[in-house]
Amino acid sequence: MPSLRDQITDPALDLTPSERKVIRALLDHYPRNGLGPMSRLAEHAGVSDPTIVRLVKKLGFGGYAQFQEALLSDMDDRLRSPSTLLQPRAQVPRDDAWSHYLQGSLRSLEQTQALTQPEDVRILVDWLLDSRHALYCYGGRFSNFLASYLLNHLRLMRPGCMALDDNAQLPDRLYDVQRQDIVLLFDYRRYQSQALRVASAAKARHARVVLFTDIYASPLRELADLIISAPVESASAFDTLVPALAQVEALVASLSLRSTDLDRRLEGIDALRNEFATHLLEDK
Repeated sequence: MPSLRDQITDPALDLTPSERKVIRALLDHYPRNGLGPMSRLAEHAGVSDPTIVRLVKKLGFGGYAQFQEALLSDMDDRLRSPSTLLQPRAQVPRDDAWSHYLQGSLRSLEQTQALTQPEDVRILVDWLLDSRHALYCYGGRFSNFLASYLLNHLRLMRPGCMALDDNAQLPDRLYDVQRQDIVLLFDYRRYQSQALRVASAAKARHARVVLFTDIYASPLRELADLIISAPVESASAFDTLVPALAQVEALVASLSLRSTDLDRRLEGIDALRNEFATHLLEDK
């Protein structure tokens, strides 16, 4: 019989957008987020209690209490395995910090894969390739490079991609956001108040908000229509954005494979770049 985690990530599940939010919240801190009161899970997911009741019944449980029993049983099964027993964190010799960090990054990437729902990726790719609606990217103090990196790729694939730069013209840009436009927000702990203001303004203009964030309780979660979570814990004194960067590159790869117009756009863009002598070294 498949584990409960496998059941809730089964692509065959027919879930509503609100139910997918609950699944994301569960996966962010599995199984801990499902072991507390139902109201706390609902708050974390940004949904109502009845949404959770409908979801657990769709999963085949009589109620939330029965669902929690299954979570506890699933956790017990995992803890019986020697490979999942908790180990005390060993002191890392300073001369081995490099390799220890890279090994930790590999583990973080494995966790990132488990956090991602294929249906969320499909929806996000569909949204981003629909050029009828404009795209806006915003990043925080450390995560702005992720927003810029994604934006540079998006501009190669479709028109109507703009940056929401953290400057005096930010309100002007937000005023231009239209219904069903997409605002891609990158915000990881410590969360920034400006990101919350951007998300609130976008929702007020009936845009779709896609939040790239960590697995913790970002205040932006309840405003997001789609959430892409990544672990940020690292062996360093600072959080890691390696998993988040990998998600951006995976998204770019997914978009490039789905785009039907990419070859024509790239040929046209390269032709214009040649006219402007954009590159110092050109193929002869």
